[in-house]
Amino acid sequence: MAPRNPANDFLQFLIGGCLFGAGIVLFTNQVMVGSALRFGIGTGGRYGSWFSGVLARGVGDGFGLLMIPLAIGVALLFADMYKKAGWFLIWASLAAVMAGVLQSLVFSFTATSLWSLLIMVVMIAAGAGLMFRSLSGYPNARD
Repeated sequence: MAPRNPANDFLQFLIGGCLFGAGIVLFTNQVMVGSALRFGIGTGGRYGSWFSGVLARGVGDGFGLLMIPLAIGVALLFADMYKKAGWFLIWASLAAVMAGVLQSLVFSFTATSLWSLLIMVVMIAAGAGLMFRSLSGYPNARD
């Protein structure tokens, strides 16, 4: 096996990183992100017009239930009792709320030509391949 040239490998890694990064930027530029949570402000809502801005439709109808363990956790902290259980309830409730928000996101791919999609995928794959190739093949430093 021929000796490796670290300068060439570093240049190859940089070129691969640029290709990979540009491909990821182009690909993510074609993705539209929206929310599946629909708030019926002013539309009459399914619960009547008075509740239309208060209650969500569809996804997220049970979000209000997550406030119960959160309130219990806060009450335990302020009562200075069972602090570990209180902190657990608070963090678990907040994590569940964040997971629910992330779960309600809807991703859609905008219309693009097949050629553009192929270019994006080839840029990502070629960049990753160049970066991996520049890092492989070095002998283990412990040997």
